[in-house]
Amino acid sequence: MLAAESVPAPPPASVREAYWFDAAAAEAAAAFFPTYLCFTKDRWAGKPFHLEPWEADNIIRPAFGWKRSNGTRRYRRVIVFVPRKNGKTELAAGVGLLLLLGDGVYGPEVYSIAKDEDQASIVVDKAAAMVRMRPELRKHLTALKSSIFCAELQGVFKPLTGNAEGKHGLNASGLVGDEVHEWRDGRLYTVVHQSEAAREQPLEFLISTAGIRNRGYGWELWEEALKILDGSIDDPETLVVIYAADPGDDWTAEETWRKANPNLGVSVTLDYLRAECRSAMRNPRLENDFRRYHLNQWTAQAVRWIPIDAWERCRRRDWRDEAALVGRRCLVGVDLSSNRDITAVCLYFPPAIDGGAADVLWRYFVPADTIEDRVRTTRVPYDLWVQEGALIATPGNITDYEFVIARVLDDAAVFDIAGLGIDRWNSSHFSTRLADQGFPAEKIVLVGQGYASLSEPAKVFERLVFAGLFDHGGHPVSRWMAENVAITTDPAGNIKPAKDKSSEKIDGIAAAIDAIFVDLNGADDPFDASAMII
Repeated sequence: MLAAESVPAPPPASVREAYWFDAAAAEAAAAFFPTYLCFTKDRWAGKPFHLEPWEADNIIRPAFGWKRSNGTRRYRRVIVFVPRKNGKTELAAGVGLLLLLGDGVYGPEVYSIAKDEDQASIVVDKAAAMVRMRPELRKHLTALKSSIFCAELQGVFKPLTGNAEGKHGLNASGLVGDEVHEWRDGRLYTVVHQSEAAREQPLEFLISTAGIRNRGYGWELWEEALKILDGSIDDPETLVVIYAADPGDDWTAEETWRKANPNLGVSVTLDYLRAECRSAMRNPRLENDFRRYHLNQWTAQAVRWIPIDAWERCRRRDWRDEAALVGRRCLVGVDLSSNRDITAVCLYFPPAIDGGAADVLWRYFVPADTIEDRVRTTRVPYDLWVQEGALIATPGNITDYEFVIARVLDDAAVFDIAGLGIDRWNSSHFSTRLADQGFPAEKIVLVGQGYASLSEPAKVFERLVFAGLFDHGGHPVSRWMAENVAITTDPAGNIKPAKDKSSEKIDGIAAAIDAIFVDLNGADDPFDASAMII
């Protein structure tokens, strides 16, 4: 997909008489980059910033060349969606400097906004590096610690940080919005946009890669951009440029990569994309990342996680063989069910040597009176699992937590349990009863279920499985859950298993990740039985 208004393509007939193309202004804007700017990183550092044809012809010349009848710029907003590694940050920095100097107006205010202070500063820091590296720019601009100042115009280019509150005294003439897909909402953008009202020809330059569907302001902007392109929204003042693979394209094909990456062979190499694609083909979690970051395709939040062939390669022993694990350090994860569902207990034995395999045992509990109905309605062989000892049927029609606690205490008498992790929510009664019956309270760790707690242990679990170093013994219930499990990813690349997105039960996998959390973190948030009210 490439959607751009190319030079010198005319505007729609309905507005043709209102706009005209100023070739001199277009060329002046394009020439500003190599004349005054340079690249700042890697093998290009210090070299003049010559725009690539796609940047010059589809973005800079149209944005600065199309004019209104009164001579001011036609476009008030430029929306660019392009994959990572295609030079968008340096392009955005250059546009910010052009807006600061190029209009020649007194008192320009150009702002960079992003999801947070660090991200908003990236574009300005890149522009500041350009100023320091080019004497032509240093004649007009001063790069300060967190902004760029133009003394002769009394103008500034700086990042805006924090919330929208307290930003209502602005008088923006230019705006650079970076990585819009990460913005939670558009409140700060709206404040800056409204501050442009008194300016004669303000320009907003919004640039981003794709993100997660139906999340945040970036998705809203993407949908709006598509509607502008197809004519559903009549907005002749917005220039939309999109480089992306179409939904039906083969994501593993090099021709698809070329279609989506206009800077392929320049700032993004074919070897790099080949390596990233190979990783994504081996690991389904990385497929969504590859599609988002390198093909500019918006993806679902959840993705199936574990290929069953990778899971099968981990099996070395029989799941019933437990004697060899006696004496090894053990961490336990507990995933409590609702009253009538599966409860999972995972005994995780970390690798005994660097590069060695972790071993895992599971205990699964389900109310006995629910098994027949489960088999009939889900066609999952709960009854056969009970017969072979892979699933423990607890008496009655609700989960008997006392039964589960007794089994944990039995295991504690056999194995060297260094800690037990359990979901911090809805577990107080279980944790208290476990401590009351003799399990050391200082070894009980409460595990948060957000990205901050689960991402690191989930990635350890993933690495072990894909390396063939997670010896699960071929446990049949766990194999079924491994087939079911999906994960969600946040914009920062953190992951966690998603029960609501998975095709069926994943309690055993969740318990394993809780156990790995305890291995990685110890008793950072220990359970305090004395603080509980029963």
